Amino acid sequence: MPWTDPERIFERCTGCGACSKACPEGIVATGRGGHPFIVFTSACTFCGACARSCDEDVFDLQRNSPVNARAHIDDSCFEPRGINCRACEDACPELALRARPQRGGTTRIEVNAEACTGCGACVSACPAQAVEVIAHA
Repeated sequence: MPWTDPERIFERCTGCGACSKACPEGIVATGRGGHPFIVFTSACTFCGACARSCDEDVFDLQRNSPVNARAHIDDSCFEPRGINCRACEDACPELALRARPQRGGTTRIEVNAEACTGCGACVSACPAQAVEVIAHA
């Protein structure tokens, strides 16, 4: 979730669902206990609507970065198998994903962690479901 972290959600969220209802992208879902999580059917625009809708101290709009997560490409990616796709690269508004040539004529998608915002635009674009946004240290 943008503007928060799992610990803060589990400690402070009452499960009211206001953040889910407020999300203009429709990507905030509610799970067990009503706690929010992201389903990347589209990108998060980091608009802050989820945070502003919350009456509890779950979100912090003053954070330096809205999320502490980045895209990760797993082994089911088409590119290393010789199938040109690059849908994730095309979908990335920050140009954080790049196809890099490999020996044998294939490519591998690399994530520039400095450029990746964790918005998830690449997740829904991937036909192989090889992209996920995961927390990083």
